[in-house]
Amino acid sequence: MKAKAPGFTLLEMLTVVAIIGLLAALLFPGLSAARRSAGKARTKVQFAQWTVALESFRSEYGHFPQLDSSGLVNGGVTAIDHLFHDVLAARRRDGSALVAGSPARVQNGRLIALHAFANNEMTSTGLISDAFGNTDIAVLWDRDLDGVIKRGVDFTDFPLVAGMAPDAQDFPDSGIRAGVVFYGPAPEASADNPRLILSWK
Repeated sequence: MKAKAPGFTLLEMLTVVAIIGLLAALLFPGLSAARRSAGKARTKVQFAQWTVALESFRSEYGHFPQLDSSGLVNGGVTAIDHLFHDVLAARRRDGSALVAGSPARVQNGRLIALHAFANNEMTSTGLISDAFGNTDIAVLWDRDLDGVIKRGVDFTDFPLVAGMAPDAQDFPDSGIRAGVVFYGPAPEASADNPRLILSWK
């Protein structure tokens, strides 16, 4: 009688495949949630760095820069100029010097580089992005320099990002005690599920 050749039966192989599939189904949602959480943390770090840069501008010049009136970080961008980037970096996005008389050069006349934008903060089209690659980012600042950003005083209406704005729970009528705040949509945000990444929370 011949000895049976070693190997796996079809039933054993299907059992192993089923166990691997079950473990993957349990693992992937956890990894995805961890990735989202890490991205939110990186975005908040970016917002904090940009806040420090704008506060440094205020320390140097006595006021915040006059950014685009839309309240969006990427508002009013042209093929050549990006006011938010150019004022804080004291250079254009392509690395060239600011042209005399340009809005960024007029505001940052001493050409102080307040923030060095990393490659992962810029998209291939030259827009500033958060850790998720989102370019829809709003910025509000304390225009009257009283230490509180208030609706009706420092801004009229919230700039909309992905059609959303902070609600009363996130931004009370009394305002936010800060000089600068940023917000942008979280990856799972939608009109039905408005979720924002807020620099102040």
